[in-house]
Amino acid sequence: MQQSAPKTIPAPDARRCSEALLAVAPALMQSLRLGMRGGRGPELSVPQFRVLVHACLRPGATLRQLAEPLGVSTATTSRMVETLVLRGLLERSPGQADRRQVSITLTPAGQRMLDCAHAQARTQFEALLADLDQAALATLSTALDVLHKIFDTQRLPWAALNEHCEHDPEEHS
Repeated sequence: MQQSAPKTIPAPDARRCSEALLAVAPALMQSLRLGMRGGRGPELSVPQFRVLVHACLRPGATLRQLAEPLGVSTATTSRMVETLVLRGLLERSPGQADRRQVSITLTPAGQRMLDCAHAQARTQFEALLADLDQAALATLSTALDVLHKIFDTQRLPWAALNEHCEHDPEEHS
């Protein structure tokens, strides 16, 4: 009987890691969409959710400042902002330094909607991660720390608690 050679796992390198990121990104975004829509509480699209997140992170941002991290034109951002203003989730006001510039901020209703959408998405991700053992969770946490550093993002403690939500996302999981 011939023994098979032990399988070797290829050493990680930047190319393999970048391919893995590209492969997982669509599934991650789909999971985010499902998580936000799981309880059908906040009726937000993922792009609208992203606008609210960036408005939260950059209070008083201009359309251009919101459009840049979203990777869309200022015209596209303007249409999304207009929709969110009409829904009472964002407000526009003249800029303090230049009155021709418009500052965009979250309203209290916008913050509640953002918190609820975040809580629903978090619940979805928690369900996906629930079966991982402590070693896998520690590895994932370390990898996420690296991603935060690479992409220069912060791990913000989210104020989202289920009391802001009209629908408790946990009752839908």
